Amino acid sequence: MRATLFHNPSAGGKAAKDEILAAMKLVDFDVHYVSVKNDDVKDAFKKKADLIVVAGGDGTIAEVLTRLPDRSLPVALLPLGTANNIARSLGIAGTPQELVETWKIDKTHPLDVGMVKASWGTLHFLEGFGVGLFAEFLKSANKGEKPKGADNLRKGRALFEKRVKAAKPIELSIKIDGKSLNGEFLGVEVMNVPFTGPGLPLARKADIADGLLDVVFFEAERRRELEDWLDAPHAESAPVTTRQGEIIELVWADAANRVDDEPHGNRDTKQVAEITCDKGQLKILIPVKHPAQKAVSK
Repeated sequence: MRATLFHNPSAGGKAAKDEILAAMKLVDFDVHYVSVKNDDVKDAFKKKADLIVVAGGDGTIAEVLTRLPDRSLPVALLPLGTANNIARSLGIAGTPQELVETWKIDKTHPLDVGMVKASWGTLHFLEGFGVGLFAEFLKSANKGEKPKGADNLRKGRALFEKRVKAAKPIELSIKIDGKSLNGEFLGVEVMNVPFTGPGLPLARKADIADGLLDVVFFEAERRRELEDWLDAPHAESAPVTTRQGEIIELVWADAANRVDDEPHGNRDTKQVAEITCDKGQLKILIPVKHPAQKAVSK
């Protein structure tokens, strides 16, 4: 079987590349290797393949899959990042050696692709689009050298808590399927998957394949609750207001926005954006347990 492997060599280095190629050889894949750092990703899509494999963190996965021209091709994920929000949301975890032997080409799950249209163009996303709080956090997080593993998550959550404490409310005009919800908020996130940022389950009830988006509002009066929640974000639902819709319209000014993990300034001018799910879902391979793997009962 032919597979095109898109790999971020910064996520694990040479050892990760060798381990991935060895793992895929174990299950008899004919692999065309592509480095997202050095090779032309767009040109690599022209190579005939039965399977697309993406090895890296959330940024690499979003970079490749939002540009994938043929969404009918099955896609396998090898999460090598820190948060791995997209893989988490799909229940995918493990080493390349563990995962490749769980792949079955016909065992896929659909994944929506988000789309934002604004005056500055049209962009696609997998995690989410947001204005205010999260965008400001990402601007800060992108500065300086990052630690690895759990230390990076811990640092990210601490930095996000600082942004929560310092954030000033912004005026937002919001429409969800034509219904207005306006006011001042620390920020708003339009989520396609449950997890985002430093492994935070902001939209716990988000369905990754229902064609709808979860709109998460950070209310200024719940600032202290949000700070406390960050101490153990997996223990309970985030102290936020959530709505769901098909067509989300946002109007704002003097606030940054983000598309997945890329923050954008857009300050001092009025911004208008329409956020929806794009037509055509991705087909993600979901690990299939071997019959010898038994569920542990109480």
